[in-house]
Amino acid sequence: MSERICLVLEALSIVVCLHRLYGQRFKFDIVTLCFLTLDMVMMQAIDYYQLPSILSMFIYPVIALYCGIEFGFKLREIIINNILYLVIVGGIQLLVAMCYGKIFNILFFSNMDLLIVNGVAFLIILIVLPQFKINKLSVYLQDKERILIISLVFCVFLATSSVVSYKIFKEAELYQYMPLFLCISFIFILAGQLNKFKIISKMTETELKTHQMYADSFRNLIEDIRLRQHEFDNQISTIYSQHFVHHTYEDLVNAQKEHCEIVMKENRYNKLLSVGNHVIIGFLYGKFIELDKLGIEVQYKIDIESFDVKVPIYKLVEILGNLIKNAEEEVILDKVLFISVVEEEGQFEIEVRNKSKFIEYDEIDSFFKKGFSKKGSDRGLGLYNVKNICSEYALRISCTNKNIDGENWLSFVVTNKREAIKIKNTKISIPIKNNYSSCKKI
Repeated sequence: MSERICLVLEALSIVVCLHRLYGQRFKFDIVTLCFLTLDMVMMQAIDYYQLPSILSMFIYPVIALYCGIEFGFKLREIIINNILYLVIVGGIQLLVAMCYGKIFNILFFSNMDLLIVNGVAFLIILIVLPQFKINKLSVYLQDKERILIISLVFCVFLATSSVVSYKIFKEAELYQYMPLFLCISFIFILAGQLNKFKIISKMTETELKTHQMYADSFRNLIEDIRLRQHEFDNQISTIYSQHFVHHTYEDLVNAQKEHCEIVMKENRYNKLLSVGNHVIIGFLYGKFIELDKLGIEVQYKIDIESFDVKVPIYKLVEILGNLIKNAEEEVILDKVLFISVVEEEGQFEIEVRNKSKFIEYDEIDSFFKKGFSKKGSDRGLGLYNVKNICSEYALRISCTNKNIDGENWLSFVVTNKREAIKIKNTKISIPIKNNYSSCKKI
């Protein structure tokens, strides 16, 4: 009889603890009654028919199912709260048993002693536990990274305990080997997941920093344009007043035309700032101004909106930066670059090209090798990095010679469009050769 009461008290302790972990008051409803009945039936059956002790482990899936039915099927919450109730209920029972054994100098507990221990533990859980907001601990631990770390520590602890137990007692049963095997398996899985999560966290942090950096740059550019508005007003006044110094209509028209061309040239990139993703546009605007100061003419086609293309923005900025830097270094005689960024329905195409002599296939192939550069040592990483980013995000990159109006252009194109032809199942694929361009597989 005392054994059955112990089972009921232990089951009630678990139920009360779970309610507190979910931030709810204990309620004795039909679901709880069914769980308590099933628990009693399973434990009594194992004891009555003298079944293997390992079968008692089947109660844990039943408890998890009870949590789902009673509180909702949120997997992360169920896992965390089941681990916590094991620690809390088990810890309280162990503490009570140690104190009881110490006070009464008991080494081996009788059924009555176990009944007293379970009764005191249940009263502590029922009366004392509600004074602590343990549901906040549950919420705190539901963070992904904390779950992985805690689960890893728990598995390491359990595996170590099993090994130490075997060393001391020199024996172990089958049901002890199974948790050890599971813990070792989970240690490897969780260690890999934790490392993966840290990599993703680092990438996300880098992306946020990039967003912040280029958002600040964009705001600074907007502020610069506002400051130049006063200068623009002065230019308008100058154009308007030119009729006072020019005596013929033809001289006035020519002077106004010349002055307007100068003003338009100085502000030819301003219309960029009214369209598209602010990070990409802010970066391109800054690059265009930088190239202009180097005496390089920029021809461009920008047609983007949110630029939501399932590739991190900071990676796209890195691709653009490397391609533009490479083209900038190759501009020698005719200092002209063409830059195109086009987006449509989740697909995009980035093209950067510069006038160049015809490049042979073998030389194009070497562009993407690590360390290849015509500019000296410790260089040649830009295109290699672009190739790696394309491989990581299943993008296609091509390098082609394009004949445009009788002049050869070296064109680099990065896209996520599906029209490109795959070569040997690689993630990076190159268009086939045609009459107007030549290309090399990367």
